[in-house]
Amino acid sequence: MAKQQFKSQADICKKSLDILHKAIEMDPGNAEEYQAGIAYTEDVMKASNAIVKAFDVVEPPKSAAPKDKTEDAAKEEKPKRTRKTKTAKEPAPVDSKPTIEETQPTAESSVEENSNIFSMFDD
Repeated sequence: MAKQQFKSQADICKKSLDILHKAIEMDPGNAEEYQAGIAYTEDVMKASNAIVKAFDVVEPPKSAAPKDKTEDAAKEEKPKRTRKTKTAKEPAPVDSKPTIEETQPTAESSVEENSNIFSMFDD
């Protein structure tokens, strides 16, 4: 966390230097004050960059892991499991001749039975 703060401070110092240089161009009467500000800001920026560099030496970034560790880690990794591919079940072969189911012949109703059906509507 502190490393990031010093990086930010160095960036702020760089912007401040640009402003101080422009101020000298626009207001040469106060150039002596601006020169003092430039000297101070440059020292702070150098110090901040040195601290950031020190952080990199003492606490190397996680992404810059030594090669030995990455090679060992690759060897120790378990191979990923492969999934079995599902095979499509082949449909049962269809006969070229359609099967005709035999149906029982329906008995024709007689006229008398039909008349009984209508009798229930009679009062």
